[in-house]
Amino acid sequence: MERTIQIYEPLVSVLELAGTLNFTQASRNLHVAPSTLSRTIQRVERDVGATLFERDRQRVSITAVGERFCSHARLVLDHWDETGRAISGGGPVSGTLRLYCTVTASQTVVPEVLERFRRQHPGVHLELETGDAAGALDRLRDERIDVSIAAVPDRMPSSVVAKVIATTPLTWIAPAGRRPPDWSDVELVLPAEGLARERADAWLRSQRPRPRIHSEVHGHEAVLALVALGYGVGLVPGLVLEQSALRSRVVEVVGPRLAPFTIAMCTRRRSLSRPVVAALWTAIAER
Repeated sequence: MERTIQIYEPLVSVLELAGTLNFTQASRNLHVAPSTLSRTIQRVERDVGATLFERDRQRVSITAVGERFCSHARLVLDHWDETGRAISGGGPVSGTLRLYCTVTASQTVVPEVLERFRRQHPGVHLELETGDAAGALDRLRDERIDVSIAAVPDRMPSSVVAKVIATTPLTWIAPAGRRPPDWSDVELVLPAEGLARERADAWLRSQRPRPRIHSEVHGHEAVLALVALGYGVGLVPGLVLEQSALRSRVVEVVGPRLAPFTIAMCTRRRSLSRPVVAALWTAIAER
């Protein structure tokens, strides 16, 4: 297993750098120092006997050899995934599975997703942690959890694999009983971070004059609470709105159209070699 990990890690590093062409961003996605990533790439190039990336102070570019290497690396990692899934084919597994999701997901998506898995593998001990969706991938990269269920960005780190389980729109909401908002003069309640904030910021950058942000909070439930209290117009996933106890105190309003959320189950690619994770992946595929 140790030898396999030694082969696996450099392939993921090369693919991540190929996807970002930025050492800082790639090292952040891999949760390693840029110097560590640089040494890994140099070691792979030394072993291959060819330059995979051209780099200088301004930019990084991939060579023709690097492109061919990445094609083979993807095939190797695909076989790794298949091997991991095959491990779970011998019957029920046991062990501990650490899962992270939002409170809303724990009440809606998770029971449905885990129903088959629970029946097939009753010996698995599930540790469920709930929190803000913005931190899901960070917890996964830090290895504090095994699996996360959360909205995922359009571009995923190469070290992470995802299985889509649902989609939900991003919805603008206002206090119930108020007039429709004037988008040229509106105060916003937005998440302080995360995918919804990134999409809201992309829209805000295109606006002149730019709407004012009244409050920045952590968590979509907090956005709902402040909007219900009359602090402004907010942005939340439709799934969160549907399940909220504050649903009757806010109204959906027509606003800028933003891309919907894709909700996925995510894990580190190498975790698929663990029988308990591979068994979950198989159960999800059979839904």
